[in-house]
Amino acid sequence: MRYNSVILMGVILAGMTVAGCDVNKNDNGGNEIPLLPLTPKAVIEAYIGEHWQAYGYSEKPTKYIALSFDDGPCAPSSNGGTAAMLTALDRANVKATFFVIGQNVRNNKPIARAIAAAGHELGNHSDGYDSLGSKTVDAIAASLDAASQAIREITGADPVLFRAPNLNHGTNLSQVCADKGMALIDGGTHNDWDGTGHSPESIKTSVLANPQDGGIILLHDNNTSKGDTLAVLPEIISELRAQGFWIMTVSELSIVKEIPLEAGVRYNAIE
Repeated sequence: MRYNSVILMGVILAGMTVAGCDVNKNDNGGNEIPLLPLTPKAVIEAYIGEHWQAYGYSEKPTKYIALSFDDGPCAPSSNGGTAAMLTALDRANVKATFFVIGQNVRNNKPIARAIAAAGHELGNHSDGYDSLGSKTVDAIAASLDAASQAIREITGADPVLFRAPNLNHGTNLSQVCADKGMALIDGGTHNDWDGTGHSPESIKTSVLANPQDGGIILLHDNNTSKGDTLAVLPEIISELRAQGFWIMTVSELSIVKEIPLEAGVRYNAIE
């Protein structure tokens, strides 16, 4: 799956001239008829229409779900780090949203660049691991700004999605996100971080228990999940497809659902 927000915009602009849009003469050589550029939703739907069979679906999918990973980018480790997750996603032709931590981006810039280069989406997960719900406006703003700057150096753009560390929210956090132009993205958690007694099988069972159209799957990068999430990621993807879900980024989910994400608003799903 090779479309992302940058590619989608490129496709739209490719169908437009300096004057505003391309033109097409009718068969009789008469008046020129403007060709309307495809909307981002139409681009995604066209891609699905061309590729669903090659991706192993038994019928064209009509349900959509976002896949996301927190806490990266992670350096190579005995669990493979983020690079191993990127390889698994690439093999499955899946694009996801990575909610990255600013300090991890600064410490692992080549891996952060690899996430973006592979067509995945980068969201802001603050500059560290501390919960922000009870912090002051200034403290929250400083953390989000530092993470956004790190992401901007990789992608060339400010992130528009934020996930609160530990999903810990508060009025100040919502206000800062509104001021910074970021929607707050939660999602369904699956206990794949330290201290939850997780196993690969328990993670897979949790994700596949009750996936919902418009849902957002919240998982963790390799070093947080100790490799257990990666171990079952191909099976999770395969089973979601068997259940008729097209897997995508959070922003793409917003596009196909035609629900614009508002800055400062908290979303557990997009439906």
